[in-house]
Amino acid sequence: MFQRIQILRFIAAFAVVAYHAQITIVSYFPGAKPYPLVENGAYGVDLFFVISGFIIVFIASTKESSAAVFAQRRAERIVPLYWLVTFGVFLLSYVPGLARGHLPSLTQLIKSLFFITWIDGPESYPVLNVGWTLEFEMFFYLLAGLSLAVTPRPWAATGFVMLALVGTGRGTTFFLQNPIMIEFVFGMIIAAFMYDRRLFYWLLPAAVVVLASLPLTPATLRVWTFGVPSFFLVAGAVWLDLRKPYAGVVLPKLGDASYSIYLVHVLVISLACKIAVIIMPDLEPAVAIPVVALVATVAGVVVHQLVERNLMRVLSARRRGMVVALNP
Repeated sequence: MFQRIQILRFIAAFAVVAYHAQITIVSYFPGAKPYPLVENGAYGVDLFFVISGFIIVFIASTKESSAAVFAQRRAERIVPLYWLVTFGVFLLSYVPGLARGHLPSLTQLIKSLFFITWIDGPESYPVLNVGWTLEFEMFFYLLAGLSLAVTPRPWAATGFVMLALVGTGRGTTFFLQNPIMIEFVFGMIIAAFMYDRRLFYWLLPAAVVVLASLPLTPATLRVWTFGVPSFFLVAGAVWLDLRKPYAGVVLPKLGDASYSIYLVHVLVISLACKIAVIIMPDLEPAVAIPVVALVATVAGVVVHQLVERNLMRVLSARRRGMVVALNP
């Protein structure tokens, strides 16, 4: 239904891919200088968070209103592929000559698998470093699932709890109070305009008041600089989709593959750079960045087609079998 949202998901994923391609290339090729515009690709994450806030309310308002179903399908969507890639990165880190940084410990692996590396502080990252964003996603899902289970107004509860946490943090980067969580609320506001107009009239001013009241720390400035524009991008995409369906096919399909692209791209970029620095040591960054980013994107699409879709198909069939068994 929301094809332009899928396109934005791909844009967000590719922006992050380009950013990681650049910083990896700069580290492998002496003298290579980063492009400031590409550096901003790191903030594709902010667009992802706003989209996630919108999509989760949309899904739960139309398909997954049961807390149990919501929790099961969110886990199926996020966990299996993330665990698979995380285990892959963990094992490859111990192959001689592949790892450039510190070797991940078993404790770090366990925390990564359960989305809790944040308890070690803002400088701690999962084995798969982009997994830090999934820790925010899973916290959002946890709040949403609990709210669905205990209150008839789950999105009000979820949104206001997140705003309360951020408001008490005063712009800190501490996980549970990080201003970046407002971006999920931004997406919820867009969905509330469609499905719960009363909530919209309360949640929008609350989010504005909380954000405006925070000190201008780097974490808060990130929301102003990238979260607020992402809010308007997502709102515009939803408005256009409701007015006129998108006729194209390729870009929405790439959006479908965005999760796989996002998870595997760091590994692919690292391997591509290891090969490129050996066979093409004088490769120009202006050529290397788009080529490596494209290779990582194609790899993500392949993983989506061959792995992610089959995982989802197996899990869906298993879920249907359980429903039949429980309701003979």
